[in-house]
Amino acid sequence: MSGPNTPHLPLSASASFPPTGPVTPAPPQQPAEPQLPSPSTFDVLPDLHRLLNRLMNTAAQPPAPTPTPGKPSDDGPLEIQQLATAATELKLKIQKARRAVMALPDIDRSCEDQQEEIEYLEARIARQKAALQSLAQSGDEADHNLLRQYPTTPPATKE
Repeated sequence: MSGPNTPHLPLSASASFPPTGPVTPAPPQQPAEPQLPSPSTFDVLPDLHRLLNRLMNTAAQPPAPTPTPGKPSDDGPLEIQQLATAATELKLKIQKARRAVMALPDIDRSCEDQQEEIEYLEARIARQKAALQSLAQSGDEADHNLLRQYPTTPPATKE
């Protein structure tokens, strides 16, 4: 009787049978969350601190000979002339972080768009809460009515 309605089969007859599928519908498929970049992608402060510390140490210490004339050491004092070369790695890391941010979904959305979506979702949550409270209240009333019709106290027995 779960076939399509025919002129000989009223709509109410086909609707009175339970569904043949699962009782609760499956939740809609959510798109997979995009893979976020690692936190180290955005952690440029230690590298910047190290670079600035090397630059500050130059002013406090007398110049020392470098092991190789063309390449300064990675942890020794840094002369101002070597700053651009030493900052290249930091610049590349910042560019990589910038590209990672631009690859995130919805990055082009304005604050107004996001605020509108937040308001819509908050209103939707409020409607769902109200519906749940209404269902709970009607369920409580139904339980109360059933208890009045069919009391749970057993009848007194004669001894």
